[in-house]
Amino acid sequence: MALALRIVFECALRMNEAQPHPIFKVPPQVLSVFVIITALFMGGATEQRPQSIVLAAMGVIILLAPPAAWPEKKWSLAALSLLALTAAGALPSAWFHIAAWRGVVREAGIVLPATLSPQPRLTLDAWLLLAAGIAWTGWLMASPWDAASRRLAARTFVCGLTVLAVCVLVQRWSGWHPPGWLSSENHGPFPNRNHTAHVLALGGVLAVGCAADALRHGKARMLPWLLAAGVILAALASAYSRGGIVMVFCAFGLWNVTAAWTHRSWKILLLGLSALCVVASVMLVFGGPIAGRFAVDANFTGDFRFHIWSDTRALAADSPWCGAGLGNFSALFPFYRKASVIQSSVIHPESDWLWLVTEVGWPAAALALAIVACVLAGAFPNERRTQRRLRGAAFAASIAAVVHGFVDVPGHRLGSVLAAIFVMVLARRDAIPSAPSRAAAATWRVCGLALVGLGAWWANTPDDGARAEALSCEGKFSAAVSRADRAIARTPLAWRPYFTRAVALACEQKVIEAAGDFRRARLLEPHYARIPLEEGNFWLRSQPRLALIAWQEALRRCDDSDAPGIFSQMRSAAPNDTAFRARLLEIADGRASLQMDWFLDLPPDEAKPRLAEFALIAAQCDERRRAAFSRRAAEFGTRQ
Repeated sequence: MALALRIVFECALRMNEAQPHPIFKVPPQVLSVFVIITALFMGGATEQRPQSIVLAAMGVIILLAPPAAWPEKKWSLAALSLLALTAAGALPSAWFHIAAWRGVVREAGIVLPATLSPQPRLTLDAWLLLAAGIAWTGWLMASPWDAASRRLAARTFVCGLTVLAVCVLVQRWSGWHPPGWLSSENHGPFPNRNHTAHVLALGGVLAVGCAADALRHGKARMLPWLLAAGVILAALASAYSRGGIVMVFCAFGLWNVTAAWTHRSWKILLLGLSALCVVASVMLVFGGPIAGRFAVDANFTGDFRFHIWSDTRALAADSPWCGAGLGNFSALFPFYRKASVIQSSVIHPESDWLWLVTEVGWPAAALALAIVACVLAGAFPNERRTQRRLRGAAFAASIAAVVHGFVDVPGHRLGSVLAAIFVMVLARRDAIPSAPSRAAAATWRVCGLALVGLGAWWANTPDDGARAEALSCEGKFSAAVSRADRAIARTPLAWRPYFTRAVALACEQKVIEAAGDFRRARLLEPHYARIPLEEGNFWLRSQPRLALIAWQEALRRCDDSDAPGIFSQMRSAAPNDTAFRARLLEIADGRASLQMDWFLDLPPDEAKPRLAEFALIAAQCDERRRAAFSRRAAEFGTRQ
């Protein structure tokens, strides 16, 4: 409680020093922090409804607090060029290299638009989100920053993340699930713990920066911020994220190097690096589960993301110079999966920058890096009396965030990217005063109004795929088909709407049309075995022949480790029919382990005549199955 009161007092003191906005009564940069914290508490704004709220809030702030200045010209030119390049998905596909997958999906009866992007509506959605992020970054850069507003914004951000960190710790140790949080493993608000850790890493480094900044007024002033840093870093540790922990160490290391360079001091450099090495050693030796995340065992064959990157490079190499179109990675990646084939879908390539290269090409990715460089270039020169301790921490955290984007995708999650943008702008020096521009203020108001409209439109965009599934479950099959048609028009390369429509069509006795849609669903996700497995389960009562065909495809997709589990589900769902069981043995396709599992499930009157046949198969099986076969044979009084 004392810590909370002390932090509130410090923030209130800075509030009196800062120049408040005439409408908001606080600097607009502080309000931007509240938008970011709100986004984080709403599951990181990774779903449609929270995103619409955040976009509308961003628009209201820009609309009511428009800066009378433009961002830097270099940054503006790079940002506009990026927006132009990423809109290339709307160009005709005939102008570019035609990938082989286009012919495959057309042969299956899937109608694609004539644009480069096979799903232009998804591309538009992604482009609008990109434009919103660029507008927000430009507004933050053009807003009038001074020492008081920077300090107050930074401390407000740290306070918000401290509250978030406390909630993460409570969630972790009590199992409490805050409303709107999406982690299924109690690792924070984001569905992925790495993104929660990304934000906490930014907050932890910035909290230490606030402590260093407060040290100018005495050691007592820095204590609340060190305690806040401890809470945030404890929450980061509880997330067990390697990326977040490495990000913190990199940020502190870079901050130490820059501080040593500024003071031209080898002592600062060696002491700082030594302290980091000691902390890292203690963590690896006594860190328990945290250290376990960095352990490499004898069976280590490399992080799975390397296999994803390998297949992603194949996709990028087969795409035009301007990429395959924003929003299309998850739909196109299955056509290029080889090294990364497992029984799980991949929705992103485990790298923000590789994702950009795949969807918008190398030139656009280079422009994105240039935009980041232009923002961070404003941090120099890092002179005295420019809050260089606080800005130095923000700069180091920003570089760590950019590097983290090479091995994860925090830049594609609205909550985490807003936090990173704020920290990047916080690292910049105060802008040189310029004459107020009415045109700039009017343009920002238009941008704000556009964001409010985008948020309202986003909130009212229906999820046709989910609605189609709900209607099908309710038995309203005609309505489900209609909704699925709309979902397919929006996302023609998503397998789920075809599967939903197939079920609804089959329930209307349109078997041929349903079989065609099931085939399209299997084509669009050619590696995931559960799709043909569920198809077979659906056909089981009405069309057992089609069920066996689907199940055979499911087994074909499985390796030897996954096949027994899938085959077990088939045997459990199969009808009690001798002829059907015989067909199940046929689709086992000569796999000894599956054949033996089939035999061990047979009724005694069917199993006994086949003992001699399966004695030969038992010799090809593992020890557990051979022992089970011997016990089964003993039941019939036969020695094996």
